[in-house]
Amino acid sequence: MIHEIKTVSNYIEEIEKLINNSPKGRNYYYRGQDNNFKNTLPAVFRSRELLDNEDNLFNDFLMADPQLFEKCRTNFERLALMQHFHLPTRLLDISTNPLVALFFATKGGNGNGEVYIYKDQPNFNKLRDMLSLKGWNNLIKEYTGKVLFNYHNYFKKNAFSNEMQLESSLARQPMTVKNAFFQAINHFYETDDRYIAEKHSLWSYSYFSYFEDENPNHYFNDFKQAIKTVPFLQLFDEAKRDIPSFKNKLNPLELIVPKIVRIKRMSRRMENQHGMFLFVPFISDEYDKSINIDYAKVERQAQMSIDILSLYNPDNEEEKEKYIIPFQYKQSILEELSQLGIDEGFIYPDDHSRKANLIKNRYLN
Repeated sequence: MIHEIKTVSNYIEEIEKLINNSPKGRNYYYRGQDNNFKNTLPAVFRSRELLDNEDNLFNDFLMADPQLFEKCRTNFERLALMQHFHLPTRLLDISTNPLVALFFATKGGNGNGEVYIYKDQPNFNKLRDMLSLKGWNNLIKEYTGKVLFNYHNYFKKNAFSNEMQLESSLARQPMTVKNAFFQAINHFYETDDRYIAEKHSLWSYSYFSYFEDENPNHYFNDFKQAIKTVPFLQLFDEAKRDIPSFKNKLNPLELIVPKIVRIKRMSRRMENQHGMFLFVPFISDEYDKSINIDYAKVERQAQMSIDILSLYNPDNEEEKEKYIIPFQYKQSILEELSQLGIDEGFIYPDDHSRKANLIKNRYLN
């Protein structure tokens, strides 16, 4: 459902309605965009050249300013700090504070602003659509099965989890490694899809015993052999640089879904913005050089993965919940937010030039 916002109080009323009418225990996350963009993709997906050089972007920044990352304990923290300093990454900035999102929707741009809402519980219909596009129609059962609710949440993580260390380490790997890695991972998905159809069971039921099972005729033995190959070992070694106890194992079901990631507040800016991230998964087709893939398809698949965690109109599952701020109301809303203490000085507390400019404009305007 699209909501038109003209004042801060109007916006707060709409957010209160949303929260009050929501299932108990549901968490929401907000993202403001200052124009009506065609998508909500992170910066690294905005061109083929950036995505192809994701590893170089990461490693070049790390080498250019190593002291900046001295307090980072994991590759995910390094990735988050790079996002903080506007390096293109696969992270999407979100906030737990709806007023922060409203600020970003109104602070600039020459069109209408927008606020989108995300949650850490998936839209299973959107997840099913994404898996079906790949031909893995049965794989949805891995995420809707009882094991998900008893043992694991695929969609909500913290920055220190093994899963996020593995996936952010994967971002640092060169194209050749990613290509070989995802060929094996995609083979696993195809095998699991057949396994579910034939055996009426789920791989995730036996995940905890799978890596210790020595049965050479195991249905998933190919994957067990794959994790002993160079691309996997190289990835595991990268993860172990930060987490020496990291085991040479992974759950492929993690890799295909988006995640809401809670981070340590590494600066006053992150703290004031109540910042978190939506981690956009690897699409995998973009690394297979044997496929002549249209990059627009990669963008669409990345957007589909984000939409798994987007909030939709309960009466129309094809319509996202979205707050539109018409251009003519942006300035007055910014002034209202300033009266509430949400201004550039608050959003960017470490940027003293912004503070100086803010003070100057108080007297010019």
